[in-house]
Amino acid sequence: MKKINLLIATLVLSSIAFITSCTKDTNPPTINFKGGATYTSTDVSVDAGTTLTFGINAQSGSAKLQNLKIVATANNTPLTLVDTTFSSDTFNDDFSFQFPNAGETRMTFTITDKDNQTAEVSLTVTIEAGVDAYTEKKLGSYGNNTVGSSFASADGSVYLMAEAKTNAAKVDWLYYYGGASNLATLAAPDDASAATVFTGTNGLENWTVKNPTRFRFVSEGAVWDAIITSADIAAIATNTLDTKENKLETGNILAFKTAAGKLGVIKIGTIVTGSNGTITYDVKVQK
Repeated sequence: MKKINLLIATLVLSSIAFITSCTKDTNPPTINFKGGATYTSTDVSVDAGTTLTFGINAQSGSAKLQNLKIVATANNTPLTLVDTTFSSDTFNDDFSFQFPNAGETRMTFTITDKDNQTAEVSLTVTIEAGVDAYTEKKLGSYGNNTVGSSFASADGSVYLMAEAKTNAAKVDWLYYYGGASNLATLAAPDDASAATVFTGTNGLENWTVKNPTRFRFVSEGAVWDAIITSADIAAIATNTLDTKENKLETGNILAFKTAAGKLGVIKIGTIVTGSNGTITYDVKVQK
């Protein structure tokens, strides 16, 4: 009986030794973002149309690496951007993607080894609506026959009155140099005083659309160069209630809201006085 027990014990010990010798280490792979100014490695907010570069380092564990997948998820809809297969102990590469549409996108980078073990890193890219910028745009007053008085912030176009009438749906404001009570003035197409200045065949009374652009004189010391993103504009372009802003001077900053709901800011440059004079300004407007 003792011999049988010894035999059973020996078999059990042999089985344990066999199982131990056949057990394989199963260390998963690791993956990390590259750091540094060249790369995006944490949550970030950017303007629409921005291109970001992501650097990836990965290291195998107990099995060679075999796949990297990059998935962008926006509006709960995943989109596979990269799905590459290989065989290596390490992975080191850079990827650049453009982000054209406003909203949030979750970027997920997943590495898989030959034992189907995975590791992943992810971050969120918040895409702002973006900003269009126009520099040194020039408008002429009502008596100027060579420089247009009307401006479209959608594309930076300047129109003479005949063109403005045809493109009335695009015009956001007009410029005129009025009497002592107005001087240099930017006015919405639906402004009452503008209607008394721009008259005749191509005058405002004959426009089929008179966009109700609204303005505000910015007096809180906004720093023009610091206005970079759509959110920067939104923080300034509040309470835009005026149909016009008059007595403008070089360096003045105005906020505006278009009929389409886009917000923007204007920085006044050079003013040449008189009914045939001009005004030059810079514009930043949400895309």
